[in-house]
Amino acid sequence: MESIKLKKPISEVIAEFKCEGCGEDVKQTRLQIPQGPRAGEEIIANYGCKCEDIKLAKQAIKQRNQLRKDKMKKFFDYYSLINENLQTATIENYEPTNEDLKQAKQQVIDYIADYDGKKNLLLTGSYGTGKSHISVAITKKLMEQGKECLFLSLPKLLTKIKETYSGNGVTEDELLQMIKRVDLLVLDDIGAEHHTEWANTKLFEVLDDRSGKSTIYTTNLGSKELRAQINERNFSRMMENTDVIKMNGRDYRRKDF
Repeated sequence: MESIKLKKPISEVIAEFKCEGCGEDVKQTRLQIPQGPRAGEEIIANYGCKCEDIKLAKQAIKQRNQLRKDKMKKFFDYYSLINENLQTATIENYEPTNEDLKQAKQQVIDYIADYDGKKNLLLTGSYGTGKSHISVAITKKLMEQGKECLFLSLPKLLTKIKETYSGNGVTEDELLQMIKRVDLLVLDDIGAEHHTEWANTKLFEVLDDRSGKSTIYTTNLGSKELRAQINERNFSRMMENTDVIKMNGRDYRRKDF
């Protein structure tokens, strides 16, 4: 069988320069196609330029980040124990009803801007001032930054842990490991759970696992009441590296009245 010999294209370097886009040294080369239907046609090629590779890499990273964000949102929506009325909560649609709550909102905005993955927040104050609203809003902002978040009402979480004892679905260990790994955990409504030794033991396990990672707590109780409800050990652990934001005012849920 007769072998087919391919001719090399005739080439000539016509310019050398540093690409402004990628910073690589480029040889601009004139090539003449030696055979085929385009034989004799001249083309210009820039050898050494990485602009197209960089563009494709950026597109791949952007697509990967978007897939990760979509996955995190599904994770948040599936595992977070969140009331339906909080689904649409954002920083933008939180409307403070007094100066103290305006200041609290600004503190939260600053927390998001300076987020380091270690600082905790305790949102405390009277009923209906938007503590849960603000907390959900924080998770949404941080998920936009690629952070993995969970929002859990503590009373509902304790109920969820008890449900694992039936042996159906997720185990207690799997649930606690999931809580441990996320970048930000919101524990909502601390102090509203039924006060038992078991509840305080489970709360300590969560707090201990979260040591060194960001957690946001909300409560309607003052410090003395909260300490009595969750015990001194849990209260001490909660207050490690934690900034307190006081949110007192008239009931946010009844602001139209």
